[in-house]
Amino acid sequence: MGILSGIGNALRLMADSIDVTKPRDQWDPQYWGALGGGGSAAGVVVNDRNVSQLGAVQSVRYGLSSAMSTLPASVYRRGAGGAREALPDHPISRLFAARPNDLNSPAEFIGELSWHLSYYRNGFCKILPPGDRLGPQPYGLGGVELIHPRRLAQVERRYDGRLYYTFNPPATLVQGASLKTETYREDELWHLRGNPLREDGLLGEPIFESAQKVFGRAIAVHDYGDIWFANSGQTGGIIKHPGNFKDKDAENDFLDTWRRTSTGRNRHRDRLLKYGAEYQQLKVTNAEAQLLETEDAADTAVLGLWSYPPHRAGRLKRSTNNNIEQQSSEFVIYCLAPLAIAIEQAAERDLLLDNDDNSLFVEFNFAGLLRGDLLNRYRAYLIGRQGEWLSANDILRFENMSPRSDPEGSEYKNPLTKDSAGADAGGKDGAGKDAGAGENDDGESDNG
Repeated sequence: MGILSGIGNALRLMADSIDVTKPRDQWDPQYWGALGGGGSAAGVVVNDRNVSQLGAVQSVRYGLSSAMSTLPASVYRRGAGGAREALPDHPISRLFAARPNDLNSPAEFIGELSWHLSYYRNGFCKILPPGDRLGPQPYGLGGVELIHPRRLAQVERRYDGRLYYTFNPPATLVQGASLKTETYREDELWHLRGNPLREDGLLGEPIFESAQKVFGRAIAVHDYGDIWFANSGQTGGIIKHPGNFKDKDAENDFLDTWRRTSTGRNRHRDRLLKYGAEYQQLKVTNAEAQLLETEDAADTAVLGLWSYPPHRAGRLKRSTNNNIEQQSSEFVIYCLAPLAIAIEQAAERDLLLDNDDNSLFVEFNFAGLLRGDLLNRYRAYLIGRQGEWLSANDILRFENMSPRSDPEGSEYKNPLTKDSAGADAGGKDGAGKDAGAGENDDGESDNG
């Protein structure tokens, strides 16, 4: 392992030292998969670093991770008849809500873990030894600490039948620091896998590998656009030369000088053609004139890989005030919910150490993201209150307000049909008369 990890670290240093700003031949074999990426039919390298530079991917990253970081998570206990009891003081509840480790806040931890799971389709967390933060001993969990999926070097099943994960040191610690790898046994690591899985089922397949062609086309389109605008939005042309150059070097020198003085900051300057040479500008084709539409189509295909609504990435071409609300609900249902379920189930499998009877479960609360505007929320609360399945204190908790201190705050009886004289739900007393007609205008009882 020492020799292999040393070779791996050397390759990583070599990859980081390559100047990607220099012009490169797209057919050069060194750019086709040797550095942990893969080539696409569009002629570009597709790896996690190149893909992450796409604007659509950055929109998904921020929108997805920030939304997940706002969701409260807690441990619940199942009761009889579908009852459920929140356990805010459970160690795992405090882990998600207060302090997952000494470095990250809960928002940082959940947001980054969600992105690792959706982009690399693998999330790795080192399980910390028990301490005083998460609860009384002997609960065998002191916290969880993120390990970036990019650091993974090897996963192997050893003689004891257990999985062992080996990680390279962080890239920021390579210079002047120890180059030792870190190996964790499967019960020392919290590993979350996302679909699709690799053939061996040990790891999830990163999205930039399973959708290589989609990302390759998007990168190629945007690279073309960068070159297009670097040349003042114009195509090249043809230089007609009446004579012959002295040799090939003279010809290349002439062309290099022309290109250098006609691109970048020099693209609007006057240029001089000598020796009777003439320049003929090529016309822009319809396909080139529709560059923005092509970029939009490529970005929409990328957003679709995550079921991410285009309007959240600023693509409002087909969005209206009516369908944006529906798309926002679909964002929660089809984009966030699968991530949340994956984290919940992985936490129940690996972190709930006191769940022998399977009565405990972990759940994210999506109520805050799914609730509508103020008027629609109040209408929904009124329906729940009159239907006698919401109490006043339930509604106050939904609105992040303090509960009522009187006993009636926790009652589920509809206040519009409730009567202190013992009226039934229909508003009638035992004699079939209206319960509200108890007194006349003189203060005397109408019922005798």
